[in-house]
Amino acid sequence: MIRSLIPLVMIVVAVGIFFGPTRSVLNATEPLTNQRVDLEHALESAQKIQSVRESLQTTYNSFKSSDLSRLQKLVSSHVDNVRLVIDINNMAATYGMFLRNIEVEQVADLISNASAGTIMSDNPEHLDIHFTVSGSYESLKLFLDDLGKSLRLVDITDLSFVAKDINLYDYSVNIRTYWLQDK
Repeated sequence: MIRSLIPLVMIVVAVGIFFGPTRSVLNATEPLTNQRVDLEHALESAQKIQSVRESLQTTYNSFKSSDLSRLQKLVSSHVDNVRLVIDINNMAATYGMFLRNIEVEQVADLISNASAGTIMSDNPEHLDIHFTVSGSYESLKLFLDDLGKSLRLVDITDLSFVAKDINLYDYSVNIRTYWLQDK
């Protein structure tokens, strides 16, 4: 009779051990299993991102250096406001117009580097430049066309005029240019 009770006692002890300490250990491993699954998903995402990064790096390396310099001029990491004003003045000069009353409006949170004539910021920013030019309407159209075709990204935000003489006007122009700050 004792022989027949031993297997029954063993089964009861095994069930007790399973629902006692073994079950609590299994429940404790469940968050780790979930974390493992999340980490595997993160690793897959990181591998996909690495693949895309390598593809983009290959594409970037295939660009000509002249194209990269043009792209850098289009959306640069800083604005050399002195050089920009000189470039705009040179464009206007080809049509007999010269910049006057130049005002550079800086965004309040910018850090100015006066020695280099550049402006830097922590975010993609803009710089507003206000100036006046005098000339005919045809000269203004040609000047604005050149400004629109220049590599530097420039938006004309405001344009007004005052008549001076026959076919001679004073144009007040406000432009905005942009840059991306390297992180």
